Amino acid sequence: MEMIEARGVSFRYSPESPWAVDGACVTVKKGEFVAVLGANGCGKSTLAKHFNAILLPEAGTVLVEGMDTADEAHLYDIRQKVGMVFQNPDNQIVATVVEEDVAFALENLGVPPAEIRTRIDDAMQMAGIYKHREKAPHKLSGGQKQRVAIAGVIA
Repeated sequence: MEMIEARGVSFRYSPESPWAVDGACVTVKKGEFVAVLGANGCGKSTLAKHFNAILLPEAGTVLVEGMDTADEAHLYDIRQKVGMVFQNPDNQIVATVVEEDVAFALENLGVPPAEIRTRIDDAMQMAGIYKHREKAPHKLSGGQKQRVAIAGVIA
């Protein structure tokens, strides 16, 4: 089963700018691990931002479990399937304590408190940051901050 499918995806940041992504095609099946490699500025992050509809293609289609990212009716469901961890985690850490940051999205989604507790504990264990749960994120290393972001996406 295809989890993510990009068909002929093209995108540029303005009509005057060159294509950041030009005709990209990729399929990611359930259980696969995929790496997108290339030089700085070749469009890797731009392509990734299409997978959860942060960006929408100027041409082509992106499907997540068969849902078109251009269809606003599926936006919530798509973002439940595809999370983003940015290269610089400081740009996505919002709380003053690690476990609060991991819980942030769940609280905004209205997940019951008991389920939040279970999800964040499990996610922090999986990401290897459970022992840092009561620390301030700004006191963590860059790699530990990325693990906080990963735990938030997992939760």
